Amino acid sequence: MYKIFVSSLMLLFFIKGKGQSEDINSGKYHPAKEHFETQYIKQEYSKYLRSQIKIEKNKVIINVVNYIEFPENLDDKFKLILRTGLLYPMAINGNAIVKISAMDELPLLNINSKTKRFKFWISGNNEFLKNEVSKTLLGNSTNPEEYYFELYNENADTNTNFNDFIEGARLTYIGYGGIII
Repeated sequence: MYKIFVSSLMLLFFIKGKGQSEDINSGKYHPAKEHFETQYIKQEYSKYLRSQIKIEKNKVIINVVNYIEFPENLDDKFKLILRTGLLYPMAINGNAIVKISAMDELPLLNINSKTKRFKFWISGNNEFLKNEVSKTLLGNSTNPEEYYFELYNENADTNTNFNDFIEGARLTYIGYGGIII
């Protein structure tokens, strides 16, 4: 009897654990939701032309002097965002060089089918910080910084696949979320 009870209990916990869904008020969504509710201001950013973008192994070089470095294991859909010229270092944090360590889509924060929201982390120990205050405050930090951004594609609908969405998208928001502790 004990074995049946334990087996049933384990099965119940397994099913409950597998059935959990993401909650917009907890986990990765909570700080992002707060950020978009309090900091969001829709903006227009220019998009670099493909002729100004050169792709090397795990680096996107934009306009010869700016580049975004990313991990080799970054998901291909996020690499597509970087390769299309939607994100560029100067728009992110004012530096010419940015090292992205992780990127994630936030589908529960998408307000409609024309909008996609994301978060990413950049290395906190960036040797190319633009001013002395940044060097002092962040130069020795090993914790990543979190940023949020929004892409908008006016021609997208619920049937638009991710690649087509990105090809027709433009950057409408980017904001600093904080240091990850």
